Amino acid sequence: GKTSLAHQFLEGKFVECYEPTVESTYNKMVVLGKDEFQLQLVDTAGQDEYSILPHSFVIGIHGYVLVYSVTSLRSFQVVKTLHNKLYESRGKTRMPVVLVGNKADLSLQRREVKTDEGKKLAESWGAIFLESSAKESQVTQGIFMKIIEEIDRVDNAYGRSTGCRLM
Repeated sequence: GKTSLAHQFLEGKFVECYEPTVESTYNKMVVLGKDEFQLQLVDTAGQDEYSILPHSFVIGIHGYVLVYSVTSLRSFQVVKTLHNKLYESRGKTRMPVVLVGNKADLSLQRREVKTDEGKKLAESWGAIFLESSAKESQVTQGIFMKIIEEIDRVDNAYGRSTGCRLM
């Protein structure tokens, strides 16, 4: 899901088949209002609750887009654990986060995580919550605009720096 969202954001298309991500970094210039931002998007390998969090996930990162599949309760649990690890690793400082429930286009019968559950989790973190569909390009661009806004809100760094590293 993360890689599909990244491709949709970067290229404006849904990639049906791709090799599983090890870790990829992409750059894209984004204009928000009158400001230009050079985003460096780090698409990480799938993490689980037992993964050791590399320092590269913490040092120099301005914001996080944490993605789970609405069709996988397990991915929802993993994103909770990942958030907790990031929070602990950053020294329990506030961090800009957008929580994304992906695959919202799939049928209700396949859904394992309700929208309200995602909203409540994001609220408990003080984060923004969105549901998306990389396949149907639902809110894909908005996810990355929201993380820039969150970086400004949390770090108040909007005017000082126009380069952002996102995970």
